[in-house]
Amino acid sequence: MQQTPEQIASPSVERRQFLKLAAVTGGLMAAEGSQGLLPRAAAQDASQIQLANPAFRQLYAEQRGYYIQNPAWVRDTVARLTWPAAGTKVPELGVLIPTTQPAWLNAFRKWSRDGGQVGLRYTMQQVSQSRWLEAIVTHMHGDIQFHPAVARPERVDPSEWLISRAYGKDRRNYGEWANEEYDSLIDLQSAESDPAKRLEQVRAAQKVLAEDRYITQLGWGPGVIDPYNAERWEGVVPVTGFGICSFDMFQTYLGLKPRRANQRRRVVVGTLSLVETLNIIQAANRFRSIGRMIYDRLAYLDKDLKVIPWAAERWVRLDELTYDVTLRAGMKFHDDRPVTVHDLKFTLDFLTRYDRGFFWTANQYLASTEILSEGNRTVRLRFKQPYGQFETYFLLLNVIFPKHLWENILQEQNVGDDPRALRFERPIGSGPFAIGRYQADTQMQLIARKDHFSRPSLDEIQVVVVPSTDGLLGRLQGGDLDFAEGVDFMPSQIATLQRERHIKVERTTDINWMHAVKRISWLPWRDVEFRRAWSHTIDREFLVRVVWEGSGRVPRADTFLVDGNPWTNPDLPAPAGFDLAKAREILGDAGYSWAPDDQRLVYPRPDDARWRERVERVCVPGYTWGGLKMIGS
Repeated sequence: MQQTPEQIASPSVERRQFLKLAAVTGGLMAAEGSQGLLPRAAAQDASQIQLANPAFRQLYAEQRGYYIQNPAWVRDTVARLTWPAAGTKVPELGVLIPTTQPAWLNAFRKWSRDGGQVGLRYTMQQVSQSRWLEAIVTHMHGDIQFHPAVARPERVDPSEWLISRAYGKDRRNYGEWANEEYDSLIDLQSAESDPAKRLEQVRAAQKVLAEDRYITQLGWGPGVIDPYNAERWEGVVPVTGFGICSFDMFQTYLGLKPRRANQRRRVVVGTLSLVETLNIIQAANRFRSIGRMIYDRLAYLDKDLKVIPWAAERWVRLDELTYDVTLRAGMKFHDDRPVTVHDLKFTLDFLTRYDRGFFWTANQYLASTEILSEGNRTVRLRFKQPYGQFETYFLLLNVIFPKHLWENILQEQNVGDDPRALRFERPIGSGPFAIGRYQADTQMQLIARKDHFSRPSLDEIQVVVVPSTDGLLGRLQGGDLDFAEGVDFMPSQIATLQRERHIKVERTTDINWMHAVKRISWLPWRDVEFRRAWSHTIDREFLVRVVWEGSGRVPRADTFLVDGNPWTNPDLPAPAGFDLAKAREILGDAGYSWAPDDQRLVYPRPDDARWRERVERVCVPGYTWGGLKMIGS
């Protein structure tokens, strides 16, 4: 299911600020003390830019501040769609790396040196997280866009990545890949409500993704490493991809028990940052996860990432557009008012009518919500079109608001029709935890609700902010913290902790990854032989074994859905191995040469018919390109 492109931003970045900023600037802000990786220049004539399939014109032509309405994008794109003259060197490849990601920089320094041995040159620039975000949003990031996965329950669904990073008509497709056969499969799986049939289509789409060499998986991981105070607590639950203490998958906090009978049932959890708002509609990543401990989801995932009933006791598919959902009996809000089907209907009507943010991505296809039986606690949901993500996105994302507190809230707070502007001191939901004491940026108390259908064993969670990883490690070592949530520890960081008698380290299989998206619509990436050769210049072992200190895995395939994700295709071909000699061989056979002065890679001759055919075709044989055409083709 699609989401906003800014959800990878750090919690301190307000994503809507960047949507607005990107729309009005149409390009990169001035870098701190820098002229930027892609400095502005005189605009080129956008009429030169043509599309192989006119169906893509709406994407490229009608979005204010993007594509052909962005003079800087036009300038850079025209340069890379113009046939190079004889003897032209392959240009330096632009790479933008946020300062918050030193691991990316350490890895790419090695890959850049390796690329130099086959005649490639890179322009690497480090920028702030906010500037990197704006650059990728406006497609002004250069040649290669790096992207990490960030695990959330709804992101287990394949559409989150297969659509938002690879579908030809999605603006978050940063490589501007337009493979028509792939897009057709994505359309089919989006509308397929039979999970078995949808799985077949998702696996077929992954096969196209790998064969056409669009993304390059760099590493699966890093691994999930969680140190915790095992002297005090037992009953931790390792959840695939999330570990033992994630607020997104809070099974541990439901079953956690003190080892000693006289021990206080309060667990202390350290984190690097807390929340910016207690409004779950407007919230960034952190309160979206904590918020679902307060507001019950309709469905949840078990430790193996299988969908299970939660606030919705069951659901029945009547046809491809219609579902009956039955609410669990006996639920209460934190003010002791009962949860009813009227609350569920109100919530979905409210979000469908007002919200255009996070929840909208799940609810945009909902046509109506009807109370079918108040006594049986059943509502009937009708969708505008077949909806393949009903279980794995819609039910996982949606929560229940108390109608008696929300039905007049917009008028009471005088915020017009924008629920993102609502203010909450103590959100009231029906979840297994309620908010107690709260100090912004400092601490939060989550009080266990003993009347919840999944009653927590402990009494409370005390979440405290510790502003550095070293500080978290020190407090774990000293026994002041029991867990550290939302932190990616490396093996070297926890080596000291492992010598402490009270600390146990739990390692959980992850489903995250780091990948590279090449700008397929530009030269030299339009040539599949160049893409194939370039893949051989990437030393994945270095990332996994050295940079990640062995805490990740070398990818088994070029797909977003790694082993451990229930939607992965187990039959994909292996990625290209690190082999610089093979890269040079492929490039030489494809008509490339090397400049005698500096051994830079040189494009094939303009009259090389094989090269021109590959560049115009873009996709591997058997697939159809629908995106940008070479100028003069």
